[in-house]
Amino acid sequence: MKQNLCIMIVAGLFFAGCAANTPVKNTVVNPKAKNYTEAVESAAKTCKVDADCTSVKRGCCLCNGYAPVNKEAAAALQPMWEKECAMAACTLQMCYVEINTSCQNGVCVGTPKPMEDYMAY
Repeated sequence: MKQNLCIMIVAGLFFAGCAANTPVKNTVVNPKAKNYTEAVESAAKTCKVDADCTSVKRGCCLCNGYAPVNKEAAAALQPMWEKECAMAACTLQMCYVEINTSCQNGVCVGTPKPMEDYMAY
């Protein structure tokens, strides 16, 4: 009986040690997000250079605006957007909500595009 208890304790410690050394997957989007909009808000914004950053739609409709995220997060969000927003009913209206993205102090940030970028000459 004592021998079985010792074996179980050693096996438990062994498995606990293995679990502690299992690498934790770093997610770029909260996998428990209830919807696309919540996933965008949780998306990673880390970067090293401007090229690491891009923008994604904040919601299904154009006038919801854009959010700056890193490119890995954008790739993870795309299938979610396609699934949730494929049949979204949006009004057709022009809105000036696009952003230019850049990396500032290791974080992707977005600034509104200048109005002249929308004008067709």
